[in-house]
Amino acid sequence: MVLSAPKPVTDLAPVAAHLEKALAGRARVSRLHDTIVIDADRERLVEVARLVRDDPVTACDLYSINAGVDMGDGELRSVTFVRGVTTRVYVMLRTRCTELDPHVPSLVPVWEGANWAERETYDMFGIVFDGHPDLRRVFLEETFPGHPLRKSFMPPRSDARGG
Repeated sequence: MVLSAPKPVTDLAPVAAHLEKALAGRARVSRLHDTIVIDADRERLVEVARLVRDDPVTACDLYSINAGVDMGDGELRSVTFVRGVTTRVYVMLRTRCTELDPHVPSLVPVWEGANWAERETYDMFGIVFDGHPDLRRVFLEETFPGHPLRKSFMPPRSDARGG
């Protein structure tokens, strides 16, 4: 018994070629499985996000999630997944920052749905989303020391845990 039909596969080669031309060297475009991957410098992230949202070839109107990544060498990444509901195009937007300068622009002005996901990434990884309308922790109290999903995180000692 089939519970759901497999999702139609979009030919990503022409979509990637279109984006490479539209971005004209402002970001790097590649493919990973059924997803277009766009690596953008943080200074261009909002511009690239608007293009992905507004271009009829991608029309990425559905914000999915943001994930933080600690590369372990002082580099942090903000990875955002969006989707075109009618185009069936999936896009991964990646940008970099560092532990010493953990700032990237917020995508809330582009997709309102970025609000809580960016707050979660801020809470867990310490990536600061500049321009976010309400950037504060969502899981941990504001006084919690550090960001638990960073590889360098050391849990605070407490008597409750035998420390």
